[in-house]
Amino acid sequence: MSEPTNFIVSKGAYSRYFASGLAVLLPALLFFLPVPAGAGGDVLRLLIWDGYAPVKYVEEFEKRIEAKYGRKVKLNISVVDGSEDFYAAIRKKSVDLVTLTHHHFKDERFNYISSKLLLPIETRNLPNLQQVIPALREADYLSSDGKIYGVPICQGPYGLAYSTAKIGRSPDSWKILWNPEYKDRYVLGGNEYLYNVSMTALAWDYPKDSINKYDALNNKAFKEKLRQLATNAHAFWIGQDTADDLSGNSLGAVWGDSLGTLGKRGEIWKLAEPKEGSLSWIDNYAITWALADKPFLKRVAEEWINRLLEPDYQVDYIVREISLGPITTNIGDKLNAREKEQLHVGVPNFFKDRRVLLPTFSRRDRNGLQLLWEEAMEGIQLKKGDGR
Repeated sequence: MSEPTNFIVSKGAYSRYFASGLAVLLPALLFFLPVPAGAGGDVLRLLIWDGYAPVKYVEEFEKRIEAKYGRKVKLNISVVDGSEDFYAAIRKKSVDLVTLTHHHFKDERFNYISSKLLLPIETRNLPNLQQVIPALREADYLSSDGKIYGVPICQGPYGLAYSTAKIGRSPDSWKILWNPEYKDRYVLGGNEYLYNVSMTALAWDYPKDSINKYDALNNKAFKEKLRQLATNAHAFWIGQDTADDLSGNSLGAVWGDSLGTLGKRGEIWKLAEPKEGSLSWIDNYAITWALADKPFLKRVAEEWINRLLEPDYQVDYIVREISLGPITTNIGDKLNAREKEQLHVGVPNFFKDRRVLLPTFSRRDRNGLQLLWEEAMEGIQLKKGDGR
């Protein structure tokens, strides 16, 4: 991860501006006026992937906001099981701050940006944004017309995890999942059809620009490989991989949420780096249109995002607590040698060369890949959901 290369206006001054006919400044100036505690709009509603707002950081942030503004703000946290859970809540204005995976921002099912369901981020309120990996700071998936509508908070692969006790050395290819030796000894994300189908295409040497294309994959040979992957799996996790899902197995295709807990149990798992590369995701915070007429809470939302870009959250929590990938570049001195190796710090262009971001899917390709996975999973029952 080598790319991981006050303005104060008194009430008196405001009255003078107003009397001078500059009332147009009102919305901006309201950010900086003291607001009485409990004076309306004191709840910031988060709808997020589980684990992205730990209690320790929430409580600390609430105290920080009260000390800074003299106003209590409560973070109300709800979690989702699947990405489609966000859309209805955003449309209804029942949530203020959400975590969207990168390929959903411009998904034609939602059109979050073009339909103005998200608000532009005021980057001056996020000084820590300058520490985000440069290639992701204003990535195309979250930007439009020179504005950004989301901020990356963490990233990681749909990775090939292996038990060090059961497999002596790191597997060098995804093809290991098709090795008869590991039949009934690996787990997959049951609802992750986009990743499972694309990973299968990656493993079996389809060009990277074809691994997400239904027309390229809709053939007998590919369907047989996908069916084998599904039927030979020991079990499937839903939403997030857990230690219980992986325990006792040899391999897994995972986000990595479970690896820290497994280690604490004495069961050491690591992520391999297959020669084909690994599919990757980036989770981002975004502010919904529910805050369009609530400038104070929008500012608080931006401060929450900025807080999560600080080194302690990125290292102590993202890396060490939930075993995911950090998104900032100013953390090298806080990582130990093992962590630097795992995160590939100092490897030029690692993210660019070894990670394959899912694209923003057309409706046809998304539906087609789902159909391929449903056919492969025929006879295997899973909870409904569409995952990340």
